[in-house]
Amino acid sequence: MKVAIDARTLQSQPLGGVGRALAALLARIAPDGADSQNGIEELHLLLDDRLPTPASVPAGAGVHRLRAPRPGGVPWLQWAAPRWLARHGVDVFHCPFYGLPYRQPVPMVVTIYDLSFQRNPEWFSRRQRSAFLVQSGHAARTAAVVLTGSEQVAADIETCLGVEPARIKVAAPELPSGFADRAARARPAGGGHYVLALGGAARRRLPVAVAAWQQARRRGLEAGLVVVGTEAPPPGPEAIRWVGPVGDDQWAGLLAGAQSFVYPTAYEGFGLPALEAAAAGAPVVCAAVGALGEVLRDAPAWVDRPAVGPVADALLRIGTDPAYRRQRSEAGQYRAAELAHRAGGPEGAAAVTVAAYRRAAGR
Repeated sequence: MKVAIDARTLQSQPLGGVGRALAALLARIAPDGADSQNGIEELHLLLDDRLPTPASVPAGAGVHRLRAPRPGGVPWLQWAAPRWLARHGVDVFHCPFYGLPYRQPVPMVVTIYDLSFQRNPEWFSRRQRSAFLVQSGHAARTAAVVLTGSEQVAADIETCLGVEPARIKVAAPELPSGFADRAARARPAGGGHYVLALGGAARRRLPVAVAAWQQARRRGLEAGLVVVGTEAPPPGPEAIRWVGPVGDDQWAGLLAGAQSFVYPTAYEGFGLPALEAAAAGAPVVCAAVGALGEVLRDAPAWVDRPAVGPVADALLRIGTDPAYRRQRSEAGQYRAAELAHRAGGPEGAAAVTVAAYRRAAGR
């Protein structure tokens, strides 16, 4: 079987969540990967010639840099990718980010990670939401298989996009290779002395995380706050360290050194940052929104709602109760290890994804 994948998310520097999930998948399914005996004879990664070179690509995969007549994701997907596919005779094309070409010379598979643009339109500009609605709607109608990361989003895709259940498969993202081990090597002997927060997407509600940490500080929490991501924290009287976007190694190290990971997100289709925090041993403070309950189960310090008061209470308890902090850390690491073990089996993302390719190709 010959497979082509839209690998443009690997060109982000540093990688975002979709890029990290794709990198973990490729490490398994590539011809020289961990699950190489899967029937994929050729794996072709299609890149945008105008974007940076990926930091790494799996051994055995072909890399093809495509150039559209003008810059942008839409011309690349709608012009450059179909032209390449029509000329190279692959059996299936997979786009891991919501959209598919209108001209489809080969069978198609798409990944739709969440429907936040439908559930919470206020998080998107009118143009962004329109693009997601059009792209995901077309992809859902035309894909042979629609992949997603959780049962919760699978139900949403069936209800909101009208996709019959037989065409929807759950391929839960896997942690990057060696992530937990890198975090273990970076873990300080005396435990963490800061709270870690993540900014960027509106749903992650960084201002709530900062306000909760400030309230916990006023009540006796001694830990500082470190913020990761493209979103700068709001100004405040306390000194807050903002490190900006980081790569996998630095992210694993920051999580390993954190007293807790504060994540008052309002919605998650999967919640990879929270799972990464759990794997690194950082107790996660969040509410069971979206798929987080499905993914994390009893690992986090759950709050009844992602609001300042409940989040501050949880941060304070973790910061002042070493036994509770250790309990949450161990529960998180156990859950992450459980999912990592499943990833190599028939329910893992690699096996489910390859099965989707076979179905699309009629194999």
